[in-house]
Amino acid sequence: MIVAILNQNENISKLQKYGIEYSTLFRSEKNEEEIKSLNPDVLICRNRDNISKFVEDCPNLKMIFVVEVGLEKLPFDELISHNVRVAHTSGISADIMSNYSMACILSHIANLEEDFTNKQKHFWKKFQCTDSLIDKTLLVVGAGRTGCLIAKKAKAFGMKTIGIVKNVRDIDGFDEVGSLDRLDYFLGGADYIVCVMPLTPETKHLFNSKRFDKMKPNALFVNIARGALVCESDLLEAIENQKIAKAFLDVFEVEPLPTDHPFWNNPNIIITPHQSGRLSDYMDRAMDIFAENYQAYCKGEKMPNEANLAQGY
Repeated sequence: MIVAILNQNENISKLQKYGIEYSTLFRSEKNEEEIKSLNPDVLICRNRDNISKFVEDCPNLKMIFVVEVGLEKLPFDELISHNVRVAHTSGISADIMSNYSMACILSHIANLEEDFTNKQKHFWKKFQCTDSLIDKTLLVVGAGRTGCLIAKKAKAFGMKTIGIVKNVRDIDGFDEVGSLDRLDYFLGGADYIVCVMPLTPETKHLFNSKRFDKMKPNALFVNIARGALVCESDLLEAIENQKIAKAFLDVFEVEPLPTDHPFWNNPNIIITPHQSGRLSDYMDRAMDIFAENYQAYCKGEKMPNEANLAQGY
């Protein structure tokens, strides 16, 4: 079994611990022939790498491990037609992303952003108040591993939790679970909305003016999934016209966010640089996940982190 790693040079030596031999490839026009000659069975790469070229050039390729959670750039039809199985790092950052989501909610409920602004002005606001999260409603759009952890942590603060998921079922941590076609119904009762939904053609601009119009005027919106899930112009309009109170955004349609983007100047849009899922030892943990999935693959078993290519995630 030939395992190839594309454009990675940190922590991959950990694979030796598992007895997995590998070759490192650095894609360029100069080494196209080398890649074809190696013809790996297994490829470790990023979502943004040109996977189509590998599927075309490497007939032995039957497993791809993507060192990212999002898979929206993969050539799904091509992978299916060539019988290539895909696994990824799903769940690797679930804990820190759920912490980030709760930090946004707690910062908002405690008025910390206003306090930071007042500090810069040397202004002591008398009778500054904070609110309670008890009985507040949290809507988690995308009740996967990260969404479940967000819900469980929210329950510790006494919140009511509702999850949106493609296949409706009972999910630990949620008081209620609904399908995507019930999103509009739940939006009107939510105090906090956290988007953790995978980006697919079906979910692009899932949050648009129609959806923002259904939210409470005091609602907080958090997006830690993909920027393209939100129509940014519609969100800006909703914030400026006080249709919703505030947004915490960690992801954007164009990254880095352009310096002239209107989000920068809106005090009710909090911007972070796609940091919610950035583990300091990400690659180290990713190689552990790869090894687990690779071992399952070699045994002909379903991989723990195997993607559903037909559904696009």
